[in-house]
Amino acid sequence: MRVGTVGFDARRFAALAYLLYPYKVELTKQVEGSDLLVCKDEALGSSKPVIRIRGDLGKRPELLDQGNGIIDLRADVIDSCSKTFEAAMNPSLALRYRIATRFPLSYYVIPSSMREKLLRMRTGHSTLDLSRHLAVETTRRIIGDAFTLLGFPLQRKNPPSLVITHDIDSEKGLQKAAGLMKVEEKLELKSTWFLPSDEYRLDAHLVRELAESSSIGSHDSKHDGRLIQIQKHSDLVQRLMSSRLRLESIIGKTVDRFRSPLLQFSRRIIKALAEAGYKMDFSAPTWEPVHPSTMSGFGVESVQAFKVDEIVELPLTLTQDHQVINLLGMSCREAMKLWIEQAKLIRSVMGDIVLLVHPDYSFSQHLPEYQELLENLVEVHTHFNRC
Repeated sequence: MRVGTVGFDARRFAALAYLLYPYKVELTKQVEGSDLLVCKDEALGSSKPVIRIRGDLGKRPELLDQGNGIIDLRADVIDSCSKTFEAAMNPSLALRYRIATRFPLSYYVIPSSMREKLLRMRTGHSTLDLSRHLAVETTRRIIGDAFTLLGFPLQRKNPPSLVITHDIDSEKGLQKAAGLMKVEEKLELKSTWFLPSDEYRLDAHLVRELAESSSIGSHDSKHDGRLIQIQKHSDLVQRLMSSRLRLESIIGKTVDRFRSPLLQFSRRIIKALAEAGYKMDFSAPTWEPVHPSTMSGFGVESVQAFKVDEIVELPLTLTQDHQVINLLGMSCREAMKLWIEQAKLIRSVMGDIVLLVHPDYSFSQHLPEYQELLENLVEVHTHFNRC
């Protein structure tokens, strides 16, 4: 389907592209050859079906079917999505984070107990209720309803996915990865393992074993939290590229996936990733209750992929294990219960279930629970696929 736009500024056009990315839609600024138009305020006398983005609808419903192939949509619906998107792309770094990562030393010089205590102090101001942080999905549903009313129901490019990922932050974590991998192989599941290229000694044999059955991605060169603070673009590109090349030299395969340590995320990093030879990024959380770089709740509030500067972003949709286990003190079984509830919510809005489990933490020591978790996630995923 070809969708033309009229009268949109760059900000609203980007928001619309963000919302429509999961679907088989070609979004263009051209009217000619379009099946449907999305325009600002007026229909411009077009004979084509039109979605009008209206700034004068006040408190009326978000969506109004005017008949004759015209749907009116309140402008604030698109604008709220744009604000969420831009806030995630340009995060405001907390002063404590700036100080902790300012100098060329890993933030690991600060004891983990102290780091987690600082983050834990902020947990009272945030929530694990994912349903309160799906603003983009609400907007996406409204947009989809508008297309359906005009006789152009949106079709997905790909069915929703179950994606298993691991960040291996330490040499100890790399040693423990094999246990998690064996559980996944038993269930015939594949995952992506994100490794920092120069943080610790990489056992080439272990890394190649992971690469045989699953994918390897870069976890930056150092786990020092400084990536988002690098101001010079060429330095940022060089750091990201050197990490990719080092990992490729070990496994003899292409590495085109990336996840930043501490889920550092910004437009500058995305732009540099494209130039450094990556195709996919997994760094954006849907919602993280206490994000280290902002010391507050942070996320893109989307559970579906989107594209920025030629990089496909696949958000981390389930709250990561470090947050629920290390910060909030949940047991593996309590974390499992939370993730199953979140997974059901995510699949109810046709989102991707994306899991992050560090082999450095608890589940590598509780492999039966890890197997039970994966079996439950597979069941949720397949159940919604059948429905």
